[in-house]
Amino acid sequence: MFGCVVAGRLVQTDAVQVAADKFVFDLPDYENVNHVVVFMLGTVPFPAGMGGAVYFCFPNPGGGDGPVWQLLGFITNDKPSAIFKISGLKLAEVHFNGNSGSSNFLACFVSSGSR
Repeated sequence: MFGCVVAGRLVQTDAVQVAADKFVFDLPDYENVNHVVVFMLGTVPFPAGMGGAVYFCFPNPGGGDGPVWQLLGFITNDKPSAIFKISGLKLAEVHFNGNSGSSNFLACFVSSGSR
């Protein structure tokens, strides 16, 4: 249903479906990613009046409980792809931890929901 691409890497279409309306991409080495593109494959459209929210997930820079989920934007049947800049979001991690290599966990989270 969804694809994801980072410049210089192969297209990913291996999203893991973690719930009926939730899909996660694992993007290794996210510290070196500036932009990510999320797109619909065109095989399964959203139901009428629905869209998908796209989130960036990274370790909590303050060391608190659980990761941080940052809303990036959305995709819909009318706007089936979008490019998102994530490099600025990671600056907070550098500020708090003193480095950007504390973890390689990143996910793009797409969830169906009303527009």
